[in-house]
Amino acid sequence: MKESYLEIVELDNGDIVLRPASEDGEETVPLAILQIPDDTRSYLKDRYFELAKCMFHAGIDFVYSDDSFFDEDSEYLDEEDFRPKILH
Repeated sequence: MKESYLEIVELDNGDIVLRPASEDGEETVPLAILQIPDDTRSYLKDRYFELAKCMFHAGIDFVYSDDSFFDEDSEYLDEEDFRPKILH
């Protein structure tokens, strides 16, 4: 993916998306989509969008941090590595 600015926008259907900002005004394909249920929106009032921004920023920080396991030199993790660990 070419380097570009990212934007966080709320679509007409209520989805909040992270997508590359378009220089020519055309909509771009979202990199991530966040759906916040209506009852959660009611509870958070106008702060639901702030929550979405924090969530996207946390994801971006993780991907570009030293803790990220998506480095070019590392191998992909098995599906087993993504399963939740359950303690009883």
